[in-house]
Amino acid sequence: MRYIELKHLGVDADKINEALKANTMTGEEAQALVKEKGPQLKYAELIKQVVETLPVDGISVSQMRKHLRILDAVDAAVKAGETMLELEDNDYNLLNKMVQAHKWPQVNHSVLTFCDDIENAPGADPRAVLEAAE
Repeated sequence: MRYIELKHLGVDADKINEALKANTMTGEEAQALVKEKGPQLKYAELIKQVVETLPVDGISVSQMRKHLRILDAVDAAVKAGETMLELEDNDYNLLNKMVQAHKWPQVNHSVLTFCDDIENAPGADPRAVLEAAE
């Protein structure tokens, strides 16, 4: 098993809009923050984007089943409000291969952090490791 924390990186657009409406942040400050931290990236959405991006020549039914296993696991974790995605080794290996081969439309630190987090996903649930240490 591999465990991927379903993080949110970058700037939360909703929070920026709230700050702008409340006049606690200027437009220039908002632009600077987005430039510094990048747009918000949600791991669950990125995983789905990568898995749903298909080669030009499509995929076979057996490959579709493998992709759907990952998508179903992500959907179940999000629906349950989980902060951790648990994938069987075969599903994880396929996801990692797809993430590393994916052609990204942007260059920023958050995307690289996401790719590194997927590649280095732990084999033990970090929550259980922290609980055992206490």
